Amino acid sequence: MGQNAYVYAVHGIPGPNGFPVDIAVDGNCVVTGFTFGSVGGPLTLSPGPHIVQIYGANSTTPCSGSAALSANPNLAAGKTYALAAHLSASGDPTLSGFEIDLSRTRPGQGRFILHHTAAAPSVDVTVYRGEGNGKAPSVSIPGFTNGDQVAAEFRPGDWYATLSVGGAVVFGPTPLNLKPKTAQLIFAAGVFPDSFTYIVKEIPIF
Repeated sequence: MGQNAYVYAVHGIPGPNGFPVDIAVDGNCVVTGFTFGSVGGPLTLSPGPHIVQIYGANSTTPCSGSAALSANPNLAAGKTYALAAHLSASGDPTLSGFEIDLSRTRPGQGRFILHHTAAAPSVDVTVYRGEGNGKAPSVSIPGFTNGDQVAAEFRPGDWYATLSVGGAVVFGPTPLNLKPKTAQLIFAAGVFPDSFTYIVKEIPIF
């Protein structure tokens, strides 16, 4: 494992019919017909710099034409990353890379890893145990802005997340189920409030 790098692809840009795209890495078409809300991978890549390009999907000649988005990630051996196509806070398409913490959790714990990748303002995130009624927050993350990533470890079980602006809850409570020895990647994506959603991917931790 230590000789390679691993990349999950996340499609967080809404559009007609799921806005399907093709993804090329170093000129090779590796993902086709990838739609909004999907998480693919992990791709196994060599350490070092790479060229990632995203195209509008073409079932006849995938990864053809002009790339709509591109990035040049420099990957480290033994690391895992998420590369998310998403909207900036102002609604412009962009690509953001995140290093994913897959280190062992404390005994009996799991890890939530939250990402703000939505066309939305800065929000306050609160994750609750129990009914998610806002009376006993387990963790609060103020000023969570587009492009941010934050991780926190919790006991397994049912949790609830809310997003607030100016002290008022604007989304949620959203139920989340955490399993032990897993990292649950959660991407807030889309356009708030019209197509806003969570994209979730669970990854085992060994």
